[in-house]
Amino acid sequence: MTNGVEKRRAAIINVLYVAMILGLLYVFFKYCFFVATPFLLSFFFAVILQKPLRWLDKKTKKKAHTFWSLLLVLLSIIVIFGPMITLVALAVKQIANFASYLVGQLNDMPAFLATLEKEVLGAIDFLPDSLYSSASLQIKDFFANAISNLNLKSMGIDARTLTNGVSTSITSLYNVAKNIPSYLIALIIGVIAWIFFTKDYDRVVGFIRLQLPENKKNLLSEIKQIFSKTVLKMFRAYGLIMLITFCELMIGFSIMKAIGILDNNYLPMIAAAIAIFDIMPVAGSGGILVPWSLINLILGNFGLALGLMLVYIAITVIRQYIEPKIVGSSLGVHPLVTLAGLYFGLKLFGFMGMFIVPITVMTVKAFNDAGRIHLYKSPQRN
Repeated sequence: MTNGVEKRRAAIINVLYVAMILGLLYVFFKYCFFVATPFLLSFFFAVILQKPLRWLDKKTKKKAHTFWSLLLVLLSIIVIFGPMITLVALAVKQIANFASYLVGQLNDMPAFLATLEKEVLGAIDFLPDSLYSSASLQIKDFFANAISNLNLKSMGIDARTLTNGVSTSITSLYNVAKNIPSYLIALIIGVIAWIFFTKDYDRVVGFIRLQLPENKKNLLSEIKQIFSKTVLKMFRAYGLIMLITFCELMIGFSIMKAIGILDNNYLPMIAAAIAIFDIMPVAGSGGILVPWSLINLILGNFGLALGLMLVYIAITVIRQYIEPKIVGSSLGVHPLVTLAGLYFGLKLFGFMGMFIVPITVMTVKAFNDAGRIHLYKSPQRN
């Protein structure tokens, strides 16, 4: 009897312990994560710089430790932010041009609807005359109304709506501009913290280690090893998969453009967008390439439709082959768990939660597998 009570008590304590940990994680990511981001990122970058810094210290016998720390941080800022600023400027220009291109494409919507009407009528041609007559009349009325209503008023856009939209846009721009000083302050503080973390890394880590119990002294080293084996490996792996997908798309698009079935000046941006979309669970490149192919099939662009489907098939087959080899089985997180992490992350923390929660889940799994925590029992693998 006593053993049963003790087991129930231990189970209740474990549940309360897990609930407390989850509650603390929620509070941290909900209210503290973005505030602490400059320091978290600066410490992360300081960890990366330790290897070259130790090499330089060894060569100079630590006589210029502060100088090397400052120089490495400044060089890293140039390497990181220089290309980033250039890419953002080019992306903004391309997006603006692409938006104009999309508006031009939308102007062809009446022609698209007329072609779609013709295809639908042809698809029901097998019906008896009485049914065909009734159905075709309804279909023609539907498409006639759709084509005639392609104007601003039918879409609920009037002068008042446009005024409100402009006002909302100006307000949004004002809010962004108003927050720029706080972003700059966070950036400056992050860079200064980066310098101090890089220079005094051993002192910071040593102080944290002193606060830990004796049996947890190696916890920081284990965290570093687990983080490098899970999160960093995930970023490297999926970054490589995105690059391969982008290259596949560009090769396919270039071939279609060379033979004259694809005429578009925004192929690199489209390929980049599809490569990013392809990395998301469930969605994949088919979420863009398949509808794009079907639309061209309806419009009668059979060559382009076939080309897009062949590109999609090639991407799918190649990814099924390379993903297990690149990512490997060491991460061990089932796609269903990743999908749940994306959903709950979006609901709990917004857009950034789609990245925060899956990474947290992977880290927790790594600690559980390493025996540092015991949240669940892992299945034995042969």
